[in-house]
Amino acid sequence: MGFRVEAKINTKVRTVSKFLLLASRLGFSLGNRWTPIFGVGIICRRSASLTYDTYNSCLFSTMSTTSNGESNNNTNANPGNKNIPPILKTWIYLYNCSPKLFIPGTKVDVTFTIFSATILSAIRFAFNVFFQHFLQWDPNNKRTTACAGSCTSMCHSLAICFGLWAALRSQPYFPSAKMSIAPQWWQDAANALLQLCTGYMFYDGIFLFIDNGCIHESDYPFFAHHVVTVIYMTMTRVVGAGHLSAMSLIFTGEITNPFQNTLHVSRYAIQMEPTGSFIHDLHPFIEICYALAYFPVRAFVGPLQIVHITYDLLFTRQGRDNIPIYVSVFCVCIIWGIILGSIPWVIESLDMIKDGLEVKYNQTWDYGPRYEL
Repeated sequence: MGFRVEAKINTKVRTVSKFLLLASRLGFSLGNRWTPIFGVGIICRRSASLTYDTYNSCLFSTMSTTSNGESNNNTNANPGNKNIPPILKTWIYLYNCSPKLFIPGTKVDVTFTIFSATILSAIRFAFNVFFQHFLQWDPNNKRTTACAGSCTSMCHSLAICFGLWAALRSQPYFPSAKMSIAPQWWQDAANALLQLCTGYMFYDGIFLFIDNGCIHESDYPFFAHHVVTVIYMTMTRVVGAGHLSAMSLIFTGEITNPFQNTLHVSRYAIQMEPTGSFIHDLHPFIEICYALAYFPVRAFVGPLQIVHITYDLLFTRQGRDNIPIYVSVFCVCIIWGIILGSIPWVIESLDMIKDGLEVKYNQTWDYGPRYEL
């Protein structure tokens, strides 16, 4: 009886694994060298096989060797350092220039996180000055500070997406890969980008309190998103694996952010700028561009990407070897929660596409009591 029960369980596990593998290969098997569908778009080089041996050979091939055949990850000693993408050299330099402040009991530093949050706060202040003194927007109007926050978010998205593009292109893409297997220069770049995103989450959460005096009910989804995102990124750095999954998720999460925040600025601007100004003519095109960018990424790319990450973390040998199973289960729950939580915005963007240039957020749209003068 025991053997029959175990056989049934094993059959079910194999069935689930086959389904996840099939769904993941829907995106990944279309090309042997480039990943065309998933969150890293067409940017992540990888081999066609998902076997453990291929995983090891791909990753070890990125490491340099000394004349004695010993592995060497030192940034200066690696002869491949001349091929470091220029944009990553900037992040590597900034990261190495910052002093290191470690989380107690770990080798995970947080100095660059603090530095990033500080810089983003300064950028937000600059945008506030621009809107209030150059555009003469009311400093007491919640829309003014919201626009400053949206512009800061765009700056963060553009900076991190270009960096992630370069970083993800330069390493084989396996969601559960170990950080230590990559060259030291790449580890520094990845840590800088992960801490930049972590710093943004802290900065944005702090300003939710500063702007409103508390976290309003409408802000709960955003605040929860920031908390679980910070946990996910930090856990991958503590464990020393899974960082590629976090980086690819950040890329797909941030790639549509400039469109979304441009819409946020334009929908508030049409309520503060006089009728007939250029922003009123531009707003319908901004809204439809946002919808066309957001809907396919969140409705199709995101779920397929998460299916593949789920499969790699839970149903592959390298995933179970590199990351403790309880960490993988927790991370998988987080990412599925995030993508399911975006369903209302997916539906909204689809409705916008159906409406064409007939805008949803018009000049008389009511944003609630916080936006009343």
